[in-house]
Amino acid sequence: MNPRFLESMIRVKKSVKPKNPILIMGLPGVGFVSKLAADHLIKTSQAEHFATLYSPNFPNQVIAMKNGALRPFSMRFYYKKFKKRDVVILKGDVQPLTVEGQYEVTGKILEFFQRLGGSEVVAMAGYALNRTKEKPDVFCSATSKSYLEYFYKLGAKPNQAVIPIVGMAGLVPAISRLYHMRGTCLLVETPGQAIDATGASVLLDLISKMLGDRIDTKTLRGKAEKAEHFLKKIELQARKEEQAGFAIPETPKKDVLSYIH
Repeated sequence: MNPRFLESMIRVKKSVKPKNPILIMGLPGVGFVSKLAADHLIKTSQAEHFATLYSPNFPNQVIAMKNGALRPFSMRFYYKKFKKRDVVILKGDVQPLTVEGQYEVTGKILEFFQRLGGSEVVAMAGYALNRTKEKPDVFCSATSKSYLEYFYKLGAKPNQAVIPIVGMAGLVPAISRLYHMRGTCLLVETPGQAIDATGASVLLDLISKMLGDRIDTKTLRGKAEKAEHFLKKIELQARKEEQAGFAIPETPKKDVLSYIH
């Protein structure tokens, strides 16, 4: 452990020995689709939490829990053996605040996953569009043509245009190639203005085909409503602090949602 905490660190809670695992990542972003999907996959599969990443690149804020505990922002690793694959699931409270921080945390994640014997990285993300159809499409970008074709067979579609993918949903799978892994980013259409249970459900339907296990998504909408209520409470508290004279980050403008996170 680095006592000065000048770079990200991963604390291992329990040693696991997955066989040729695949990393599935869901972090906060547009429509919260990827985080919602990762949370649901962990809960329904009863995946085991085995490691946590802490970083000085996360916001200088902690959460005071109801029981009095202080919890810093983090990213958490979970392990589960599915029918077809051993899986490491990564979910997080936030993404790093700076470009340098995003690259640093990305490197720490890939180094750690490489030591676990990992070979493939799948990042889920939201693609902000004015969706009108009942079932959104999932678009796929990958580090190799063969990996791209694999996800097309599972139901993903080719990109219709050049898309800038901002944040770790693009960085982690793209940089994975430097660690001798295959990487892909799955972009699901989402309005981006609210927590999107439909988009998360469609992502998990595709993931279930890859893992060979059915993932029940019936309770996703209820979870999305609870999460949205929680976020509104945080926003209200932030506004109260702003009025009291505390500095908080400026609320992103609507056009920021045109990017993928």
